[in-house]
Amino acid sequence: MKREELKEILKEADMVLVGIGEEFSRVDELRQDKSYEKICGMTAQAGMHWTVPCLNRSYLKNDKKLLEAYQKLGTLLKNKNYFVITTCMDGLIEKAGLREDRITTPCGSYDRLQCSEGCAGSVVSAEHTFLEELEETLTGKKAWDTMVIPKCKCGAPMECNTLYAEHYLEEGYAESWHTYMKWLQGTLNRRLCILELGADMMFAGVLRFRFEKMVSLNQQAKLLRIHSHLCQLPEEISGRGMSILQNAVDFMAEI
Repeated sequence: MKREELKEILKEADMVLVGIGEEFSRVDELRQDKSYEKICGMTAQAGMHWTVPCLNRSYLKNDKKLLEAYQKLGTLLKNKNYFVITTCMDGLIEKAGLREDRITTPCGSYDRLQCSEGCAGSVVSAEHTFLEELEETLTGKKAWDTMVIPKCKCGAPMECNTLYAEHYLEEGYAESWHTYMKWLQGTLNRRLCILELGADMMFAGVLRFRFEKMVSLNQQAKLLRIHSHLCQLPEEISGRGMSILQNAVDFMAEI
């Protein structure tokens, strides 16, 4: 019943804002895999924490339910005026088949590199061959000491441009964030549907709290919040939204 109601709300909306949170990172599922935990320990010993988003992608790219959830999201957004903000760093949002210029990744992405010392202007797209080599190293096909890591002009090694970097450079997503802010300006007094998928409290200022404020300011907006245990809406907007108590990946995969 709620799935049909959700579809109807999306259908009637003029604009759709999607927030993808921690449940789509599948952290709990990954930690149940002993081989994943072992590799995480090895990367920590090697001082390679910045490789975690690539490691996660290596495992999650075979997660059928997750991929199905992304594909269903793409179908729901077809022909809609949408924007997606995701805290996931594994790049699997690409499986939704959405427009790249309608996605922003404030926590960074595994496929961008930056100077490990934080040199301004050092963010670049990672070469596909390097990402393949990195994955082979993480999965034990190659030894750490054989991997050639690109270097910044300053001579420091490069690393993934994500929150795992010691000197995270926000310039990696600055342009897409600017586009997002500009898109938001057009939502005022429009029938805006905000679809929040699996957002915990870690990035509440980026997703949950910000979305609640949007709905409180726009009387035509609705918030659809889906989470395994944090699905409640604040009392002041409870009549203009929907709370769905279910893991967001499971819900979307079955929609």
